Amino acid sequence: MRKRRHMTSLPLLASAGMAALTATAYAQQPGPPSSAGMPEPAIQYSPSGQAASQSVASQTGGITLRLMDTIVTVYPSLKLDIQNNDNIYSTPRNTTSDQILVLTPAVRLETRQSGNTFSLRLSPTIGQYQKHTSENYTNYNANALADFNLGTRLRAALKLDHLDGVDPRGSTNNPLSDTPDHYRQTYGQAIVSYGAQGAQGRIDFELGKMQRNYLNNRATTAANDRGADDLGATFYWRVGPKTSLIFQGKHSVIGYSLPSSTFGSVENLFQVGAAWEATAKTSGTFKFGVVKKNFEDATRGDSTAVSWTGDVRWSPLTYSHVNLMLNRAPAETTGGIGNFIDRTSTTARWTHDWSSRLTSEALASYSTDKYQGVARTDNTQKFGAKATYKMRRWLNFGADYTHTARDSDDNNFNYKSNVFMLFVYATL
Repeated sequence: MRKRRHMTSLPLLASAGMAALTATAYAQQPGPPSSAGMPEPAIQYSPSGQAASQSVASQTGGITLRLMDTIVTVYPSLKLDIQNNDNIYSTPRNTTSDQILVLTPAVRLETRQSGNTFSLRLSPTIGQYQKHTSENYTNYNANALADFNLGTRLRAALKLDHLDGVDPRGSTNNPLSDTPDHYRQTYGQAIVSYGAQGAQGRIDFELGKMQRNYLNNRATTAANDRGADDLGATFYWRVGPKTSLIFQGKHSVIGYSLPSSTFGSVENLFQVGAAWEATAKTSGTFKFGVVKKNFEDATRGDSTAVSWTGDVRWSPLTYSHVNLMLNRAPAETTGGIGNFIDRTSTTARWTHDWSSRLTSEALASYSTDKYQGVARTDNTQKFGAKATYKMRRWLNFGADYTHTARDSDDNNFNYKSNVFMLFVYATL
């Protein structure tokens, strides 16, 4: 067995805190297509040196408060979903259906001081099954972001996420227990950017730490307790007014808490690519490279594979947008099946504003999970359609339909599901 490798935590990471999982270190087996048990995305950091909190700060409405000498803007919101899922356990046969009521109240607080932006978002998600009440859940999600402007050339962002949530039964390879698997997950990230906005060259340094621990069904979930330490850098070199080359490297150490686990590994990623805005209609980012995964236990074998990440946006009209998202990266397995998952996914999304009030969205995706170390491949197709009507500036309602079909070499993991949802979303 190889000697266990560790990364030394830096003081900057301690200030960033713990954090949610990274895509390469913590992807799970694809679960049910409904939003049941799934939190809204956390605040994300933009490589351009501006935190996403600034982009959402343009949201209209909100309540402005003065706390001592600090101006704080509060953005409350409330979303109500009524779902009908005809296969809540993602089983190949003897499917079980149910109606699910999902309530998501949220509040985001934001303040700006001397060019720095600070935001905090709190959002519980309450899911109530009408017939199978053992599936009921309450998730708690907290996201904090501090974005510092330290001068014309230096910027920094610190992010902290905490999630208290569940894996819906049937969404992983673990055997079905009497209740959903309950976990707590924290993720901390620090990004320091050097280089003036618009400069020919600039660089981002990234440091992150994640930990995920399960709280129940320990006979099957103890083996899934794990964490990841990330260290990376991304260099941007402008070759045109709206085009930059990208060079990215990332080192991740993935460790499992169970002493007998043999899944601990180190991942090293290097990608090159470009970010561009060719015209007012076309923009995107694409990176291509190689990722190497080395296990601490030599019997599991190492792997080297190509990897890519892409997000391309085409806007043939000012009110019509097509997004194409491409990704290939290793993912951690569950249930002890194989060594890891070589996951490839392609997603296309078309959004169209039919009027100032009515918006539609169509989605199609195809993903392939190749389990390394065992003879199993899962192919998953997903199709969806969504319509949103903006009754008032602060009130939207609509409907959403998603069809998912998974074809696996292991027939026990085949399934089809249809989820129909009505929703209402209100915000100031």
